[in-house]
Amino acid sequence: MVSSNRRRRVPLALLIALSPAALAAQALQSVGHTDLGGAGLNGDVSVLGTTAFVGAGMMPAAGVHAHLYNPYPCPAVTVKVVDLAKPEAPKVVATIPVPAGVTAHGVSSARVRTPSFTGDLLAVALATCGSGGGSVERGVAYYDVTRPSRPVLLGRYQADADIVRDDSIPACGAPPARSGQRCASSQHSVSLIQRADGRVLSLSVEPGASASKFPSGDFRVVDVTDPRKPVQVGAFPPSGAPIFSTNGCRPFSAGHGAGFSRGGTRALGAFYDGGVFVVDLDEAGRPTQRGTFTYPTTRSFEGSAAYVAAATVDGRDLALISEADFIPTATTLQVDGPSQLAGSIFACEAIFTLYDPQGVAPIYRQPNSTVRGALAYVGVGCAVSLDPDMHAMDGMDHGADSVVAARNTLADAYLTDPAGRIALIDRGRHAMQPGTPGGSGCSIGDRVRLAQAAGARAAIILQTSKTAPEAFSPDGAPAGITIPVAMIDRGDSDRLRSALCPRVENGLCAGGEQITAALRGAPGEWGALRVIDVTDPDAPVETGVFRSPRSSQFPPPELAVFSPQRAMVRGSVAVVPWNSDGARVIDLSGGVPRETGWFVPPDVADPTGVLPAKAYVMSIGMVSVPRRGTGTTDYVVVSDLNSGLYVVAAPWTLPTDARARAGN
Repeated sequence: MVSSNRRRRVPLALLIALSPAALAAQALQSVGHTDLGGAGLNGDVSVLGTTAFVGAGMMPAAGVHAHLYNPYPCPAVTVKVVDLAKPEAPKVVATIPVPAGVTAHGVSSARVRTPSFTGDLLAVALATCGSGGGSVERGVAYYDVTRPSRPVLLGRYQADADIVRDDSIPACGAPPARSGQRCASSQHSVSLIQRADGRVLSLSVEPGASASKFPSGDFRVVDVTDPRKPVQVGAFPPSGAPIFSTNGCRPFSAGHGAGFSRGGTRALGAFYDGGVFVVDLDEAGRPTQRGTFTYPTTRSFEGSAAYVAAATVDGRDLALISEADFIPTATTLQVDGPSQLAGSIFACEAIFTLYDPQGVAPIYRQPNSTVRGALAYVGVGCAVSLDPDMHAMDGMDHGADSVVAARNTLADAYLTDPAGRIALIDRGRHAMQPGTPGGSGCSIGDRVRLAQAAGARAAIILQTSKTAPEAFSPDGAPAGITIPVAMIDRGDSDRLRSALCPRVENGLCAGGEQITAALRGAPGEWGALRVIDVTDPDAPVETGVFRSPRSSQFPPPELAVFSPQRAMVRGSVAVVPWNSDGARVIDLSGGVPRETGWFVPPDVADPTGVLPAKAYVMSIGMVSVPRRGTGTTDYVVVSDLNSGLYVVAAPWTLPTDARARAGN
């Protein structure tokens, strides 16, 4: 991510030493652990009583933003039910199966009492993954987990049942395993609450629904007072919300995370670059939008509000925004001339080079974080799909093996020899090469591998989309790629293309300028925890920002991810899952977020063999375990993608002298 306040290169040790919070913060101690069966891909955790429910997790893996694109192993793992009654020995007591092609991306639990159901209720948000498509049952499944060792399916929210469908579309499958209706759409996350009036509400997210012609927006409010008969009572924002933004290298606005506040009479919705919505929920749960926290519209500001949690501190209502940004560097293309083109161009480095497992391709790994050379416009490079979808022209990248297929379908001779130069490659078909090649198309990664084989020093992808002219960080498999790759906006792409290749003669560019440029990587930032005061729901105000020690280090210290996910809040203390920076304990009192503790699990190899052997803390919960006699002892529950579930001493249970040392 790019910030308006770029940091100089600072050694990690100095960063930590200079941090006032670091002088008082202390490590938390693990008291128990389970590997949850050792299969990895652990994700969201929800704790009810002394039972934890663990869903599936995904990360940007091998260059791929995993929950949206291939190739990443689809985590069709079971939901784990874990007994925490003995914190030193957590034990998996049951599993809930998940269909192939589907991931349990979110879980939430609540103890409820209604005329229709009394007991422990679990909600599981199901989303498609891999190549599952729309032919698998998803939505939100609700389970009776009153007896944790024997979960019972009660009902399912049939997301998008209000869409008018062609009668020829077959039913998803027969009950009880399937709905007997059309397949429910994916739901990305879910929250449950029983309000003081007795109504039980479920809040889930369907990213991109508001940008479509769907009747319902991204955030779905569902009445599950009778969990056997879930009923959608409202959705927000209304349809027509644009999915594209002008912020940073993931320029999208869509729902990603949501939560309740004020006992379920208010909701908070994280909408990526669109910020966070504050919404009132009426007696029936119907939403009325109030204020919106918005980001600057600066091209270099990333945004990426991915998760939100509510807190009440010193009488103030707070929204804790976790900005999940996976692009930790600021990239530019510095053009030397001619004068009308000279200057700095905003660029987005490809995820598949930033996450190169060999550590060779990133721009920051080049001497002085710079690659300089003459520019060579080569055209599109190979067959591409003409589908107008935003990602269709990228093709499907399946790694180095697809290079053979790409060579076999190569239909465009290069317009300029890229040997020893920086190759400029059109993302999609451009009028400069009006011919329509056959074949199914090849991915951006394949085109980069072809340019690399032709001797290119680096590759610049030229954005060609009219619908979304902003550059983004392309995804794909890094296998075989050793040169840096970035994308630039359409306007800049058009200007460079016109200067380099004003016309084509005999299959080659003619009459163009000779242009040299430098592709540069500079300090940027991973995501932050942003604290917003929403006491006045119509006028949200930012009060502070926290970044973990390694999230602002440049170059990035290792092949890992230092970005936050949804915070867990207890009173004025937030515990934030910060991926490879572990769990960070944040004091919210005093107006400015301040770190007072941390827990970082050990680095463990990814059982699926895709991710680096790093800690990836995905989610946080809290459990209160009854003590002998009277009272309870609190623990923090930490879900790690690779290594499982940890039970950690809660920071607010430290002895008095330890709390004083920690600054509490």
